[in-house]
Amino acid sequence: MLTDQELESSSAQLAAFRLVSTQQQESLAQVLEKYDTLVEDYKNLKSDYEEARDSRERYKQMARGQERNPFVLVLVDGDGYVFEDDLVSNKDEGGQRAAQLLDAAVKRSLRDRGLDQCRIMVRIYANLAGLSKVLSRVKLAGPEKRSLAPFAANFTRTNDLFDFVDAGELKENADSKIRALFRQFVDNPQCKHIYFAGCHDVGYINELTPHASNRDRITLVRHPAFHAEFNKLGMRIEEFPNIFRSTPLDGQYVNHAGNNPVPPTSPYKAAQSVSQQVGAPWNAPQQAASAGPPQRVCRFFQSGNCKYGNNCNKLHIKETTNGQSKSGFGNLNDVKTW
Repeated sequence: MLTDQELESSSAQLAAFRLVSTQQQESLAQVLEKYDTLVEDYKNLKSDYEEARDSRERYKQMARGQERNPFVLVLVDGDGYVFEDDLVSNKDEGGQRAAQLLDAAVKRSLRDRGLDQCRIMVRIYANLAGLSKVLSRVKLAGPEKRSLAPFAANFTRTNDLFDFVDAGELKENADSKIRALFRQFVDNPQCKHIYFAGCHDVGYINELTPHASNRDRITLVRHPAFHAEFNKLGMRIEEFPNIFRSTPLDGQYVNHAGNNPVPPTSPYKAAQSVSQQVGAPWNAPQQAASAGPPQRVCRFFQSGNCKYGNNCNKLHIKETTNGQSKSGFGNLNDVKTW
């Protein structure tokens, strides 16, 4: 039989074994728990990786698609930017020639920028009826309501990406179309550059100002009435000679320095200037704003016995025997209607 000392030693060994076994079991449980956590983390990371990989592939496909069809946009406010007289007056042939000249001018500009691989998209918006009426007055178009339509149609027909669009007769139609199209393409990565031909109207400043820092993306096209505010944007400015008119339809002087052209002096302005030079107060005639045919001089007023007085529909101006006004403009206080 075992002695008491041997029994105590055996009990101590058994207790030590049990302690070691318990510690091993606890360690094994911890290892298994950590392994289970690692497996779950691996599954999540794998899912994230697959999503990132798919997203990267989609981006590559989009980038390849964008590089495959690059283009530049030419936006033209046709109510202000009018084509040269010989182009407009030639109707169908003029429209085709205008499209060809504009295409060639833009291509020359693109070669300087290294963008000659881009296709050219042109959008011209105008009030065709109103523009036809103005051109008819200066004998560049017929008397029909939309006499410019053959020119616009042939311009559109010449190139599959060129459009001369009739925006309607409301005042803001063309403006709203141009603004909407500018917003649509200004951040489009496929659109590599925008030529903006609307610098006669300061209303477009608000659209261009947020993009003033991106000067390499937008080029302003010069116009006879190019407003000085557009110079402050710091964008590149180009001129397309022999395409758009170098003078406005009313014959105003082209100011290439970027200031507003000075309108021709009217009789109203001339009289005002004379009045200011002599130091006399200027009282505008009551009907100065009305536009009508010149009135005849009242002969009864000349003899001093016009019975109609201020209600007379003829001019009350003192004339000399040779038919000229004594003061050049007459007595301004006697003028009822200019």
